[in-house]
Amino acid sequence: MIGRLKIFLQRQDSLERTLFWVFLVIVLVASVASTIFTVYEQISLITSAVCLLTSLICGILAFVAVKTRMYSHCYVVMCLLLSCFLLPMLFFLCGGFNCGMTLYCLTSVFLCAYCPGKSKWVVFVISMLSFEMAFVLSELYPEYVVALDHQAAFVDILVSFVITGVVIFVINAFALYSYNSERRGREEMLNRLEFLSKRDAKTGLFNRGYMTHFLESVVWPQRESYYLLLLDMDDFREVNASYGQVFGDQVLCDVARYLIQERDERIGECCGRMDGELFMCVLTAGSELEAFARAERIREGIAALRWSKFPEAAVTVSGCFIVCGDRDYNHFSQFLVKAEEVLYLAKTEGRNKIRKMT
Repeated sequence: MIGRLKIFLQRQDSLERTLFWVFLVIVLVASVASTIFTVYEQISLITSAVCLLTSLICGILAFVAVKTRMYSHCYVVMCLLLSCFLLPMLFFLCGGFNCGMTLYCLTSVFLCAYCPGKSKWVVFVISMLSFEMAFVLSELYPEYVVALDHQAAFVDILVSFVITGVVIFVINAFALYSYNSERRGREEMLNRLEFLSKRDAKTGLFNRGYMTHFLESVVWPQRESYYLLLLDMDDFREVNASYGQVFGDQVLCDVARYLIQERDERIGECCGRMDGELFMCVLTAGSELEAFARAERIREGIAALRWSKFPEAAVTVSGCFIVCGDRDYNHFSQFLVKAEEVLYLAKTEGRNKIRKMT
């Protein structure tokens, strides 16, 4: 039963709906328990009938909520019925201040805090006035309060304390759980949006926007220690045409994984997908010769990639190697424009090679 209820609550598409069902179930269980208890205590048939009526009203509200999907309105109606009709009546029928009804009244006021929007304040004020009026009338007209003997009053208060204690604990525990779940959901969504704002969705590499920002804010201020490697996959359209788009996407992802393995974030390196089959690697090295040797090793590593599904398939890249410390360029964007020209020359001169930008 509890497992099915948990699955049902997880299927609700909003916190408002989830809270409505949780509180409705709590009130329903409490009213059923009160009905059984009043019958056991033999207080009066009217008292048992009112408790049973509360259960029936919960069922009606559940039906109306499902049909109209007006969960917030149904919740407000439930709070008003409890505080303005059912609980004040039970207060007189169950012994007034000599029973545990004051605890139920306090729980009802507590439920008002979860009413949607500004309606919570209206329902709260109405509930407080309703209960205060019931308390004052019980003092002015004690003859209308059903009397309980000492033992019955003790048992009633004892049971009422247990029921209200469990209800308040469950409500607070669930509210905190819902809040934390919603907060985690928001954090995950923000993290996902932040990830997508910086990353290429297909390969997981940084996207063009982030790479441009990285070049401007990190590389350019200390460009003497950085080198750029711009790589474009050779004849990639033929890979898609020969083996299909799905395999082509796999090739892109595998090349991206290889580039990630080759870079070292600890020393300020990163790599990204600029567009289509165009990748960029930001390298650091002690010298131009060392950096160019790494660029050649990356080119050779990509050419050595193989796939079990298509063993005969192979890809190569043509690249442009850029020395960022070159003072002939006044802005990093000039590097990119010149790099594309050099990259085009590398592809026209036989491909599968790295050409230095001079």
